[in-house]
Amino acid sequence: AALAAWDLERARALSEQTPANILVVRRRAGHAGWQQALAALNRIQAEVAACRAALTQASVYRQQHQSNRHLVDGARALLEQLAGRSRLGIVTNNSTVEQMEKLRALDIASHFDAVVISEDVGVTKPDPEIFAIALQRLDASPHQAVFIGDNWANDIIGARAVGMAAVWLDRGDQTPALERLPGQKWPGSRSSAGVLPPGVSAIESLWPIESAIDAIRTAFAYKTDNRTPGAEKHEQMETLAS
Repeated sequence: AALAAWDLERARALSEQTPANILVVRRRAGHAGWQQALAALNRIQAEVAACRAALTQASVYRQQHQSNRHLVDGARALLEQLAGRSRLGIVTNNSTVEQMEKLRALDIASHFDAVVISEDVGVTKPDPEIFAIALQRLDASPHQAVFIGDNWANDIIGARAVGMAAVWLDRGDQTPALERLPGQKWPGSRSSAGVLPPGVSAIESLWPIESAIDAIRTAFAYKTDNRTPGAEKHEQMETLAS
């Protein structure tokens, strides 16, 4: 986009030369040079038109994308239920500007104690490091956290790799294989086995929120024996906005 904008400015400047400037080219270069100059100007004007069309299309796409932003069913109610009772964080792969704008537009930014965006920290899901950064900002250990996400490979495998329990929001748009963590022997697929790995529970919606909270408790119960007595529980929420 930046390059296109630069080209557009360059092209506009060249295409807006005064007749005097063009006449100078004709006098100095002669007829052949004049024809070459006109051909070059025509190419520049064609590039300008293409740039303008591309920028218009990008603008329309962005407007449509922004108008399609919405919270998944139950997300707002769940956030409001957990806020104040647990520290909340979000981990996402995207540009910082885009994600912060989305959180503000959806009016949920204030619910989160930590917002970790891949562009900002230089690492993307499912790398365990990005989850570790979130835990550090929440002042929590992996055994004190549950991660909710709808992408099996990026969210669930990534969270489990760092040691967190996880809730998979299975919205029916994926049929993932149950990827293995090092040293683990799990079934090849959820459908064939009918079970989920230890520390993982699944839901199809965040609504009703009672079901979502039960899923969090189920996943978290896997780590109960490993928690520090009296330690505060932290829920890390991801993919609440689509």
